[in-house]
Amino acid sequence: MDRGIKDEGFVRKALEIAQNADGKWIANQTHFNGLSDSNLEPVVHAALVTAVAIYVQKNKLEEAEIKTALAATTVGAAKKLIDRLSELVRKG
Repeated sequence: MDRGIKDEGFVRKALEIAQNADGKWIANQTHFNGLSDSNLEPVVHAALVTAVAIYVQKNKLEEAEIKTALAATTVGAAKKLIDRLSELVRKG
């Protein structure tokens, strides 16, 4: 069965309807204020990986950073990754 662009369209539509304010509930800062060894909530981890993938697609980060984001499953690892990548994005 040919799916056409159903899957791509599903993701594209979500990105289209998302607004800047949605970042507040998708990756609320309170999720990053926990203990460093606490696991990231799945939606927060997904948002982090998606954000990194967007920066990669826009040539602001190297593609290898997606694997780094996938491996950042704790609050501490996510904060370290965001601190490092924020600097790279700012410079680039």
